[in-house]
Amino acid sequence: MTAKTKKKDNPTDNVAKTAEAMVAAGQEALRNFAKSSTEGYENAFAGVRGKAGDLVQGYDELAVSGKDNMEAWSTAGAAYGKGLEAIGGEWMSFAKKMLDGNVKVTKAVLGAKPLNEVLDLQSDFARSSYEGLLDQSIKVGELATKVAQDAFEPIKTHITATVEKWHKNAV
Repeated sequence: MTAKTKKKDNPTDNVAKTAEAMVAAGQEALRNFAKSSTEGYENAFAGVRGKAGDLVQGYDELAVSGKDNMEAWSTAGAAYGKGLEAIGGEWMSFAKKMLDGNVKVTKAVLGAKPLNEVLDLQSDFARSSYEGLLDQSIKVGELATKVAQDAFEPIKTHITATVEKWHKNAV
């Protein structure tokens, strides 16, 4: 005859199993809590991170735009300065030419004997002076127009690029 031995439940084993089950359940609850907290954080702050990135990018674009703006105005100022220098040079050249003409006519008037010759010299001088002034005014006017166009070109280019960029971002 064989004797069957029945294993008796040990109360200590039951307590240990219960404690292990409670610890496992607690660990699982903590994992679930951490996971749901992390997901909640990511969902809540995902939009903020995106907006912060957009804000930084917007600031960078603003800084670049400011730099480009300063470069455009600096280039325009340099072109304007060169243009004014050219216009000043034209007027100085004209003034020298007129002064030389005045000296020449004055000598001729002082050397003239009859009054008719003096009047003819004076009349010719007045006509040539007036024509010279008209020609010079036209020349300087054309030069001033070119200076204005050259000076405004970098600003116009920058404004056009900026408007195109804004339009692209808006669409």
